[in-house]
Amino acid sequence: MLTIALTDKAQSDLEGMHEYYAAMCGSEVANRIVIDVLGQLESLRTFSGLGRPSQSPGVRELVLSRYPYVAPYRVKDHQVEVLRVLNHRMDR
Repeated sequence: MLTIALTDKAQSDLEGMHEYYAAMCGSEVANRIVIDVLGQLESLRTFSGLGRPSQSPGVRELVLSRYPYVAPYRVKDHQVEVLRVLNHRMDR
């Protein structure tokens, strides 16, 4: 089974997501959202082809359900490398 690795940028994106939702809805809601997003990313361990093809060669994009985020990732050396977690409304 594949492992999941977050790049520094993806980790920073998750921290920014948490800060945003904590300010808007409180830290408990922010924690639940980030945990849910991490759970969706974990599904790539089993289903690495789940995401849609990206414009970048070798990169796929997981559209996160219930949230306006997309996570570009690539599979290499038995690892799913999550490159970013981007708000598809603002970060494109």
